[in-house]
Amino acid sequence: KIVLGAFSRVFRDEFYGSMKETKEVIPVKETTLAAFEKMVFYIYKKDIEWGGLSVSEMYDVVNLAKKYHLVELMDEMKTQMGTVTITENTFMEIAHTAAQFSHLFPSVSTPLLLRCAKFLQMTIRTPAKQLQFAMDQYLGGQGDTAMQLLVLARDLPPLTLCSNCGMDVGQCMDGQLVTGIEKLTVGLKLRVNKDSYWGVNSDPQAGEITVVSVDNYSVKINMLGLSSSYDEIEDASNTPHYLYNCY
Repeated sequence: KIVLGAFSRVFRDEFYGSMKETKEVIPVKETTLAAFEKMVFYIYKKDIEWGGLSVSEMYDVVNLAKKYHLVELMDEMKTQMGTVTITENTFMEIAHTAAQFSHLFPSVSTPLLLRCAKFLQMTIRTPAKQLQFAMDQYLGGQGDTAMQLLVLARDLPPLTLCSNCGMDVGQCMDGQLVTGIEKLTVGLKLRVNKDSYWGVNSDPQAGEITVVSVDNYSVKINMLGLSSSYDEIEDASNTPHYLYNCY
C-alpha cells in the first residue's frame, strides 16, 4: 500500500484518505488482471515484456495509467505504441482499435493512427486501389476508420521514394524487369513476367509475390500464401521471371 500510494494519489486516497476503503480486498473494475499486473510491475520497476501485448491490451494499461494518474506509465505506453509492428495484415485492426479509443486517449491514439496512415500511403497508392480499399472496409464494418486513414494519408507530405523499389517516385520501377539478383531484397513485392517461362506456365491468379530470402544465385519467394524453394531469377533463355510490383 505504501509503495502504490507513493506513486498514485488515487491509491493514496483509497488506502489512507478520509473516504478510504475498509474492505480487505478492494475490487478494481473495468480492466483486466494482465493490465493491472503490468501497472504494478511498472510501479515496482520490474522488467516487463510489452511485446506480448496486443494493441487492445496496451489500451487496457493506458486506461489504468489515466485512472491512477500515472504520468510516467502513460509516457511509457506512448513509447510502446510507437514500436508496434504494422503490417498489411494488421494495420486496419490496429487503426480501428486506435480510432475507438481516440476520444478517450487522443495523445496515444493520434500518433498510432498517423503511423497507420503512413503505412497506407506507402502500400495503397493509386486512387483505384484506395477506392477498393474503402469499399472493402465498409463491407467489413470498418469504413469510418478507413475514411479517417485516407484523410490523414491525403494530408501527409508526398512520398519522395517508392516504398517498394526504393527509387525516386518519378523513376519508380513498377512493371519493369528485375534483371539482377542484387536488385532483390527481403520484402520486395514482385509479379510474374508473363513473357518468361513461369509467366506462360504459372497460375494466372498468382498475383503478388513477396521475396522471402535471397542468396548469391537464387531467391525464395512467397506466392499464393506458400513459400517456394530457392529458384533462379531467369529462365533458360535468360528472360527474367519477375517484374517490380510497386502499385
